[in-house]
Amino acid sequence: MDLQKLVIDNIKRIRKEKGFTQEKLAEACNTATSYIGLMEIYQNTPKLDTIERIAAALDVNPLVFFREYDNLPEEKEEELQKIKERILKSVNKEIDSALRAFIG
Repeated sequence: MDLQKLVIDNIKRIRKEKGFTQEKLAEACNTATSYIGLMEIYQNTPKLDTIERIAAALDVNPLVFFREYDNLPEEKEEELQKIKERILKSVNKEIDSALRAFIG
């Protein structure tokens, strides 16, 4: 197992899942956008303190970066992301409707 690749791949995956751009993540963890970009193409290896800052910025436990993840084919990941977005939109509409009914 290539631990460096695992950590970087998980950071990138979670960054995208959370809707962070490389720039937004860099800003949130007080580093350069170029650092995040180079890290994601395996040109930079994050130190433990950087991993902790990235985890805090993404609001996850840093240990999740060290866990193996069952990767789905990219098209399936995209399909799941679209389904997730539709569900979230639907839930948000339901919440808005319930709040409007509650307020009166």
